[in-house]
Parts: sequence; structure tokens; C-alpha cells
Amino acid sequence: MNRTERLLDLITYLLNAQEPVSWQEIKNHFPEDYGRGVEESNQRKFERDKAELLSLGVPIDYQSGSDIKKEGYVIQKERLFLPELHFDPPEFSLLMLSATAVLENDNFPYRDSLESALHKIICLTHASDLPSNDIKITYSGTQGNVPRSPWLSRIQDALERRKWTEFTYNAFTTGVTSKRKINPYGLIFRRGNWSLLGWDHLRRDIRSFVITRIQDLRVNPKRPGTSDYEIPSSFSLKNYRNLQPWEYNFHEPIQVTIRIQQHRLPELRSQLESARQLGPETYQLSVSNRSGLISWLLSQKTDVRVLEPSEIQGELIKAVEAFL
Repeated sequence: MNRTERLLDLITYLLNAQEPVSWQEIKNHFPEDYGRGVEESNQRKFERDKAELLSLGVPIDYQSGSDIKKEGYVIQKERLFLPELHFDPPEFSLLMLSATAVLENDNFPYRDSLESALHKIICLTHASDLPSNDIKITYSGTQGNVPRSPWLSRIQDALERRKWTEFTYNAFTTGVTSKRKINPYGLIFRRGNWSLLGWDHLRRDIRSFVITRIQDLRVNPKRPGTSDYEIPSSFSLKNYRNLQPWEYNFHEPIQVTIRIQQHRLPELRSQLESARQLGPETYQLSVSNRSGLISWLLSQKTDVRVLEPSEIQGELIKAVEAFL
């Protein structure tokens, strides 16, 4: 057994022990490492291993025996593990929003480490400590500097007062500009962009709008102290924050097969976690939002190709023609 494996096994053995472990018990458990040859050499080897673990912050102590306590080595678990962190919703929201401002700076030297740490905090945070449905933030890869939209503060105000908003929206897939009236349900920061989720009065369903494609946004000025709507109790942004654009539930799912250029696979693999891999560069997506898929395909330029079905190929061609 190499030294690293031995140190890890020693930590595991001591942590799992219900009481202090004697030197003889350690020798019996690790006969190939501490139980062969000269006793003094085995003890020196163990002392070197113990010193290495202590330098790494593993608190191995020797507990003296008594009439009611056993003598031996023990790891004080309360000194080894950090206390569990708890954030109340305002603290959690402030942490996420502050970190987002830092992540927008590409020159921040610890950007990737901060993103990884925030992802772990989000995964380990108890549901009761999460902020309300108003704002959720997710991360996936570096995206460069993100321009701040002038509408964010206005949308946040509408969320707090539950007031409907009206704006002009330019759809990425079709290039069509239309007037929309929305009951804001929440904001999500995903893949470098803020998106508004809310009830679309025109479509009579929940829709997502990229903030940078919104123009001339206004909040209902009438009866400012009265709510215009209530967010349904069944709605949760947690169900949306990790969805890909083609996964929003807008229609019956269809299966779409794509091929990705090999040099883009490392970057896009995190977006394909729910996809079925058919080959080294081929994936099958379950698509319940065609327009979201078309937007994503166009943003990948020539690096992603639709293999089937032909109807999606046709929609992609129409979207390209609309741009031309």
C-alpha cells in the first residue's frame, strides 16, 4: 500500500472507531505497514504518518486511560469538521448577488474558485434557508463581462410589489418584435445572462425573457400599493434554474439528435447532463421548447448540427433565413 492510501485508510479507521484505538489494534489492522519487522521501525513509521496528518490539520490525539475510559489514539471529530453553515434568506440573497458582481469581472483571479464554492454552497444549503421565489442564480462556465441591464432594478421593484410589467421584446429565434405584458415571477442568472420568468398574458403561460432583449420596460403605475397578482404556490424557480433552454415545458417532448464538434465538447458537456449520449460526439435531447432549442443552436454557429428530425432542421433553416 502506498503512503497516500495508508494515510487515508488510517483516517477512516480512526474516524469509524467507537472508542480510542490502541497501538496494538492499529498494528493488527495494518499488519503489512506497522506489524512487520522491528518494532521500533514500525513505531517510527507510524509517528511519521501521524505527524504528516497533524500537519494537514487532522487532529489525532492520544487519550490516557482510566477506570472508565480506554487508552489509545482518537480523532476529535468536532475539531476535524467545520460547523455546518446556515444562511437566512436575506443573507443568502446578499451573498449570491454580491458574488455575481464579482463573477462579472473576467479579470478577477479567483473567478473559477469562487464559482465552484458558490455551487457547493447552493447544493448544501437547506431548502428552508434558500431565498424566496424572487431571485435564483446558477452558474456554468466563464462568459466574459456581463453588461448590466437598466431594467433589472425596475423588474426587482415589480417583483417586490407584485405589479405587472409591459415591454417590447425582440425574439432571438425569429427576429420578431412584439409587445408583452408579464406578471414577473422571478429572475434567474444563467450562462452569463439575466432572464425574467413570469406569466405571459399573450401566450397565457409561463415564459422566459432574456433581459438584454427587452426594450421600453414599464411597471404598472396604477395603485402602487396594491398587488396586481399572486405567484402560484406551486411555482418554484428551483425547477427552472438548472433547465436548459430546450427543456422548458411548452409542448409535448420530441427527440432531437445533434452532433457536436469535438473541440466544443468540454465546454458544452455541462449543458448536456440530461441528454442521452449516442456516440462520442452525438447526443439525443428531449425537447419541450423548440424555440429555446433553435436559439441555442443558432448561438453555437456551425459547431452543433441537427441530425434529426427533419422538422427541426426546417425550423432552423427558417430562423437563419429570417436573419438573412
